[in-house]
Amino acid sequence: MRLRATLEHEDAVTTLLAHPSPKGYLLVSGSADKTLRTWDARTGTLLRKHVGHQGAVLGGSLGLQGSVVISAGDDGACLVFTTEATEE
Repeated sequence: MRLRATLEHEDAVTTLLAHPSPKGYLLVSGSADKTLRTWDARTGTLLRKHVGHQGAVLGGSLGLQGSVVISAGDDGACLVFTTEATEE
């Protein structure tokens, strides 16, 4: 698989998670810019931008079905986000 898009973060990418979801292959990138982003790995389409951390995202984990991502930040918070695409 070739890289189809840049990750569009404003600072360093600190974590990258992959999941073969029943709805398609997901990538979730976390960054020092305090955000996570969920991508369709096949098309490179941004599905959702996750905000809420007050510091850099340090790591994360995807749920078994790929429908949620749990992130940990240097702000001491663990947050849970849905990976479902947002409506435009």
